[in-house]
Amino acid sequence: MKDLLLSLLPICLYLLLGLVIGKILPARHSARLASLITPFVWLLLFAIGYKFGLQLENMQNVGQILGIALAYAMGTTVFSFVGLWLLFPKSPKTTTEATSDFGIWHVVRECGIAFAFLLAGIGLAKLLQMVQLNTGWLPSADTFLHILLVLIGIDLVNAPISLKFLQFRTIATPVVVILCSLLAGAAVSWLMDMDIRNGLVLSAGFGWFSLSGVLVTARLGEFYGATSLMTDLFRELLSIVVLFFLGARHPVPAIGSSGATAMDTTLPIIKKISGNHYIATAIFSGAVLSLVAPFLLSWLLTLFN
Repeated sequence: MKDLLLSLLPICLYLLLGLVIGKILPARHSARLASLITPFVWLLLFAIGYKFGLQLENMQNVGQILGIALAYAMGTTVFSFVGLWLLFPKSPKTTTEATSDFGIWHVVRECGIAFAFLLAGIGLAKLLQMVQLNTGWLPSADTFLHILLVLIGIDLVNAPISLKFLQFRTIATPVVVILCSLLAGAAVSWLMDMDIRNGLVLSAGFGWFSLSGVLVTARLGEFYGATSLMTDLFRELLSIVVLFFLGARHPVPAIGSSGATAMDTTLPIIKKISGNHYIATAIFSGAVLSLVAPFLLSWLLTLFN
């Protein structure tokens, strides 16, 4: 609980700071600052890609790890999205942002830009490692995220969050994600002829790679620790694809597929694609999944006694 509160505190403070700035500044200045959300989303994706590229340097059996991780990431992402889509086949459309019907070429373009920044970050990280230059010069992804949260807070002044959806739909989202993720872990384990216990562990991080990597490494060793870390990194990257292609028409399932990252890393993308209307749902779902993940992972790891 303490770790969850510590992770939520900066998110709330930066959003609050943005709200205060938005209230103080004239509307035209607030609008100009809010227009910076999109370029800072691209910078955040670049930073995520850079961090992803640095992680590859220290792994053994990279090909096998990436293959297993991608299978589990795809399974948990698809199962979570489909589970929520079956439960909520139609999402309410009450705001201009949420009702935007992105044409397919616009979506392809947006997603292409996103992955161009991700790949650029990965490529730069690998290049700096190859030529043995300093890799610590780039501000962390958290820095760009905090700036984005301030900008989102400024934007929310003119388009406030609707809290009326803190009802069954919002509460059910993280519950469905937990159940569908574990089901996906069991299914992928069966298909890949792996121990189901490993599959459940690999599916229980919900995108929180810094947590799952540490916990699993301590209990199961570096191979499964690296696989868990990469599973959750892939899950985060796949959620970006889902958000760009399906977040406008199916915001709740797309938010669910983002897992624990819905309250931080992918929150700016949720705001951009699904609209302010779903920010409360994203923060609630991400917070619940972040609270559940350490307890669930710790319990699952005891099954190896």
